[in-house]
Amino acid sequence: SVGLLALAGTASVILTTLTSTQSRTIAAGVAESRFERIRATACPARASGSTRTRGITESWTLDRLARADDVTVAVTFLSNHQSRTERFRSFLPC
Repeated sequence: SVGLLALAGTASVILTTLTSTQSRTIAAGVAESRFERIRATACPARASGSTRTRGITESWTLDRLARADDVTVAVTFLSNHQSRTERFRSFLPC
């Protein structure tokens, strides 16, 4: 019975890890999509903003540099019943 409890505990940890990894993968995809949309926008028209889609909140900020925009995208989602925010940063040339 101790072995079964240990096995159940291990399975729970593996499931939690897989769920967390899947959530981070989705967050990375959301951020990459936002970077692509910003990259496709003319530099003078680029702006910070936020949106919420299917329970995922996305916000982005731009810092204008001499030859690029320093863009940070924050993606907030639920992972294992807790709110989690992942941040991604990229320099987009102008």
